[in-house]
Amino acid sequence: MKNNFNEEHKHKKHALTELNEQLRLLVGRAQQLELQNEKYTAELAKLRRKSFIISTTGTQNDERNRIQADLMTVNYEKVCYESNIERCQLQLGMYEQSILAEKQWIDEKRLKLEQELIESASTLAKLCTSYAEVSKKLGTSRAACEDTFQQYIRVTNDWSFSKVKTNESKITVQMVKSQAEFRKTLYSKFDVFSMEMSDFAEFWTHEWEDIIKKIRHDFEQIYATIHREMTTTESSKFDDNDINDDDLLAACDDVPLKKSDPIIPIVEVASFGFPFEPYQIQIDFMRSLYSTIQQRKHGIFESPTGTGKSLSLICGSLRWLFDEIQSWKDEYEELLKPIETKNETSSDNWLKRLMKRKEEETAREKRREELKVKIDLEDQYANAAKNTLAANIKKTKRDFDAKYRDLFNSELLSKSDGDDSSLSKDQFKIDNDDELSDEELIIKDNDRKILFDNIDSPTKTDPAGLREKKVHVQKIFFCTRTHSQISQFIGEVQKTKYVDQLRLVALGSRQNLCINESVLKLKSLTLINEKCLDLQKQKKEKKTTKEKRQKTACGCSFLQHDRVECLSNDILSDVQDIEDVVKLGRELNTCPYYATRAAIAAAHLVVLPYQTLMHKSTREACGIEMRDNVVIIDEAHNLPDAICAMHSNEINGNQLIDSYGQLSRYHEKYKARLTAKNLLAIKQLLDVQINLIKTLCSQENLSTIYDSEKWSNLVVSSNKTETSSTFDLIDYLSDAGIYVNLFQLIDYIKTNEITKKLHGFMSKYPVNKNHISEEKKTNESALQKLLQKQAQKQSQPNVLDEEQLKSTEQRISNSFAIFAKFLEALTNPRDDGKIILIMKETLGQCSIKYFALKTSSFFHDMVNEARSVIVAGGTMRPINEFIDHLFLACAQPEEKLFQLSCNHIVPADNVLAIALPSGPQNIEFEFTAVNRSNTAMMDELGRVVVSLCSTIPDGLVVFFCSYDHLQKTYTYFEKTFVLNKILAKKKIFMEPKRSSDVDTILTNYTKSIKNGTGGLLFSIVGGKMSEGINFSDELARCVCIVGMPYPNIGSAEMVEKMRYLDSMKLKSTTAGETAGRAYYENTCWKAINQSIGRAIRHRGDYACLLLIDKRYSKANIPSKLPHWLANSFHQMKNFNETSNALQQFFVRRSNKPTSS
Repeated sequence: MKNNFNEEHKHKKHALTELNEQLRLLVGRAQQLELQNEKYTAELAKLRRKSFIISTTGTQNDERNRIQADLMTVNYEKVCYESNIERCQLQLGMYEQSILAEKQWIDEKRLKLEQELIESASTLAKLCTSYAEVSKKLGTSRAACEDTFQQYIRVTNDWSFSKVKTNESKITVQMVKSQAEFRKTLYSKFDVFSMEMSDFAEFWTHEWEDIIKKIRHDFEQIYATIHREMTTTESSKFDDNDINDDDLLAACDDVPLKKSDPIIPIVEVASFGFPFEPYQIQIDFMRSLYSTIQQRKHGIFESPTGTGKSLSLICGSLRWLFDEIQSWKDEYEELLKPIETKNETSSDNWLKRLMKRKEEETAREKRREELKVKIDLEDQYANAAKNTLAANIKKTKRDFDAKYRDLFNSELLSKSDGDDSSLSKDQFKIDNDDELSDEELIIKDNDRKILFDNIDSPTKTDPAGLREKKVHVQKIFFCTRTHSQISQFIGEVQKTKYVDQLRLVALGSRQNLCINESVLKLKSLTLINEKCLDLQKQKKEKKTTKEKRQKTACGCSFLQHDRVECLSNDILSDVQDIEDVVKLGRELNTCPYYATRAAIAAAHLVVLPYQTLMHKSTREACGIEMRDNVVIIDEAHNLPDAICAMHSNEINGNQLIDSYGQLSRYHEKYKARLTAKNLLAIKQLLDVQINLIKTLCSQENLSTIYDSEKWSNLVVSSNKTETSSTFDLIDYLSDAGIYVNLFQLIDYIKTNEITKKLHGFMSKYPVNKNHISEEKKTNESALQKLLQKQAQKQSQPNVLDEEQLKSTEQRISNSFAIFAKFLEALTNPRDDGKIILIMKETLGQCSIKYFALKTSSFFHDMVNEARSVIVAGGTMRPINEFIDHLFLACAQPEEKLFQLSCNHIVPADNVLAIALPSGPQNIEFEFTAVNRSNTAMMDELGRVVVSLCSTIPDGLVVFFCSYDHLQKTYTYFEKTFVLNKILAKKKIFMEPKRSSDVDTILTNYTKSIKNGTGGLLFSIVGGKMSEGINFSDELARCVCIVGMPYPNIGSAEMVEKMRYLDSMKLKSTTAGETAGRAYYENTCWKAINQSIGRAIRHRGDYACLLLIDKRYSKANIPSKLPHWLANSFHQMKNFNETSNALQQFFVRRSNKPTSS
């Protein structure tokens, strides 16, 4: 308080000094004015005298008038000076009064502070007194505690002494009993009364010496045991009563505590094997990850993009994995040692001790066997991966070459008997595309015989015994979203020290791993899967035709058990990407798809996409065992929505119509040859299909005779805009009239391979050949067939028509597989989802969608079976969404959850985030769905982009909320010549619709920037370039977000999702906001934050972020942004401020070196 008073007194003193200085200046000014007044007074007197003289001498009137004017001027100036003097005197008086008032206020303030100081001193004195009293009471309590403790020591000593006395009494009793037993024995053996005294004396002397020796020996053993027990007990409690005051107070204040988690030792930084010098946040991340897995907890980890999250996940988890394997070996060595025996003295509980020791030995033996199996399995797999001999590879290639050569010679001989002497390259290929015969297409009762088991279906087993029941080693499943992210992750693994001892396998679909060209040409994933399984079932058999041609149908030539095992060992011998595995498979002529699945059991780390891990049937089909293993899910910011999306299913009217026509044609063709059981099942399937179709249109409009084109173009709604309606699952099935057992129908489809048979049927009897009925074809003469064949040879095919026909055939052949998947979705529990009918103008455009709502239903098995589930991402907020939907809803206790949110490693001055509400002409931006076609707003946006192209060096990325918004803006810029202005400064690129074109666009964009031309990339929030793309350094010196990407709040999916969340009564992060509304807001901000993270990729990177919309100027916006960005966020008032800030930012950064 004194210091505060002195500071305030100095301030007032300084103010008083300034007032005195001003007063001094005013006094000097007054003196100057008085001197001037005296001068003017003297001159006035002179002028009056001169006037008098002139008037007496009769000077001319002009001179007189002049003198009078001068006289009046002097009088006026005199009056002015007098008024100035009066004003100065008045100001002087006011300053004097102010000084007096200031002095009075200072005195009062000083007196008040002195009074407060006196009061504070009094209070301090009271506190000191209270402290002394408390200290005295504490001393008394301490003394009482010491007395109590001494009493406890005395009681303990008395108890120990009593125990010793009791044991001594027991010894005495035992000695007496021994003597009594001896005497009893002695008297029973010898008749002492009949002995002579000399003989009795000699006998008794010898016997008594033996008795004394035995008793002394027994007593020494018993006493030694008692002393050892007492010493051990007392030393474990107290160490010679050497206890300090702190220990005494701790013992007195000791209360029962709940059982805590085991203490996890702090792992040394160097042992993590981080390839670079880690930052502190990376060290904290790895240690937290290690302890979370070690304690069998689940974790939610948030680390901003560019902070080395992937490497931290790799090093932290792999360090735990290899420590766990080493702990098995250490524990096994410890269990090999014999159990230390303790000298027990009590005779009353020897049986209990014996049973306890037997249980311990049994448990140790069981644990030892478990560890031995794990260690032997680990060694076995490690040796198999390391000892992949080149001889096995060469043998495999020789075998394949021999088979291929035999097949080639067979084809050559058969072709030499034909008309054509020249053989094309395609004729050398293995013919696996033969049409199935009618016998193979017909469904038979109990058609369950499978030569090769299907690895993709839980109802079938693996092909050719490739995946016999193997014991899995301890492993980590690392799951990410896309194929490119899998490649990036494996590239990060290759940087670590674990690459030499790690067994890694990357899983993918058949589209990514298959090397059979006859399968890959089908394009559709469903058809590729069906074709692969079909090839596995083709038995090796020779067929002799009338043309004396021998043909071998050998299935897929790349699928041989020994070669697949060899390739799987090769995969595990080194850390390899999917592309590397495919290349190796081509070299060895072996299937990489089944080789990767054969390698799962032995792998330490399995890298796989979301779909494979999250979908239960796919997970089981791949042989993935979750129990006691670790699951790490990267890029998990949209995990709850992704789980619901992959379990949702949709089928449109065209697919329903095509699948119905496909099955009805099959039924019509083979109904005379099918059994009653199969006819009933097919009839039930047809009824389900037609009932689903009737939910999209009225029964009256649907003609009884099937006509694909008429049904597809049937007008079902006069409203050309899309409408939707939502139904409960059970209510929908009831309204549709579907009462059959769907589970039995699905089992029937899988067991009898209906999808495969219908695909073969459509290949044998395609729709485009149905112009002539089957009956008419059978009645054609040989001449007509010959003429028709000749005409077909001479006709020129229309390429465009063939492509369209191929697309139509693929759609039709694939439609029943889509129907079968939709049928499976209808078997989900009632509360897990809703049915949405999407109505459009025609029946073919309408669709039926099963929309999954309950995330926990599909995540429950994983989180309950796995040892730990780790979800990680750059922007995981709001974390409550993951806690509520993924863990608490799956019956996981809150104590088992761990959260970590890291800051960014990038300095705050490397980032500049700005909210821009308006453009150069002060036209406000509000890119809502209604305003996106506003020409004035688009013109203003064009001016902003052109200005940014001049200010921003290198790369500029502009994100739009939708592709439609981007297309409209781009077209308008082109029309108004804005693109020409941009092209004068930067080259323009736009995100493509096709995923296959993304790499080309990124490559050209990068080249343009590296060449110094600069680049502007138009992209989509939530699109192909907003996730998983690295725009580091000059590739994105500025990222712009145009508008706010809110989802369509009126869509049926969003309405149902919000309604479902509101019904769960979850806690919202904002007061007064429902859970559904919070989800709607969070969906928007997740997309924004994900796009923002594309720019900052390492510590030395820098970029500016521009949020173009006036809604970003709201007060709550900083709380929605990532916490590391909030301090760098500025809400500008106009574009001029923004432009100046951007220029200063890049000027400042140009003077600093960039370090990675």
